[in-house]
Amino acid sequence: MNKIIIALLTIIFSTSTFAQDSTFYFTTSDNVKLYVRLAGKGKPCLFVHGGPGSTSYYFEAVEAAPLIEQKMRMVYYDQRGCGRSDSAHNNDYSLARLEKDMDELRKALGYKQWAVMGHSFGGILITNYAFHYPKSVAALLLINCTLNMQASMQSHLEFGLKALDIKDQTSFRDTTKPLNERVWAVHDQLTQKNMWYKLMYRNAYEKQYNDSITFSYGKPNRDFANKVWSVADYWKDFTPLTAKITCPVFILTGDKDYAIGPKHYQSFQFPKSQIVHYIGGHAPFQEEPQWFAEKIISFIAKY
Repeated sequence: MNKIIIALLTIIFSTSTFAQDSTFYFTTSDNVKLYVRLAGKGKPCLFVHGGPGSTSYYFEAVEAAPLIEQKMRMVYYDQRGCGRSDSAHNNDYSLARLEKDMDELRKALGYKQWAVMGHSFGGILITNYAFHYPKSVAALLLINCTLNMQASMQSHLEFGLKALDIKDQTSFRDTTKPLNERVWAVHDQLTQKNMWYKLMYRNAYEKQYNDSITFSYGKPNRDFANKVWSVADYWKDFTPLTAKITCPVFILTGDKDYAIGPKHYQSFQFPKSQIVHYIGGHAPFQEEPQWFAEKIISFIAKY
């Protein structure tokens, strides 16, 4: 009898906690603690950050977030090995495991379905999640997302070579060298000339502001960020999957988002999609929060 009473109290306490704005750690089935924050009211929506290996805080802390939370129940979390979450004890950073983390969290929160919003690298995670867990996803929102890391890294390279006006491109075009190595070399030169921000932001201040937010809560966990580049799962072209995803899809693309590629969205084949163009770069939620929130809320209201 005592065990039954304790179990009932646990359910009641958990339900009450999840019904309120709260911050807690969720433990996955393989014993990894993930940072989670619930905020707002309305239809549930999971935010899946980019990086790869960053934190949801860069979205949580900008003006757009509380505007969206007036109409949506936002679920923020840091992926394993990222930000405020623990590293994977078994070193499992596979795509399948990260998808499983999301669905275990959904079940723990008691949602039959939720919308899933991804930013940047998060597009790879949420598209695969929607493909493998179709009954869990009511709608997808791809915010400046890549579905092909090779293609987006190539965009980095092409933008850098043009912005830097490099005449002798021999070493950068040498395909016997890893693409990442050639991109990092371009990044170094962009940084030296204070031009790196142009990959993603409309001015240098916006990058500085984003950096100040991301690192304001303390030293982040960078385990996934350091290991993701050697995980083969993430270097495939996932655009063919999009033709098989039948839920409503919102696609926001930046006309000057060279971190992803301004035309990358054209390779998507979602059957039910709405495409919105942002005249800017990689962080519309930061640069134009009111406009961004209105677009998101308008889409969510339809499903």
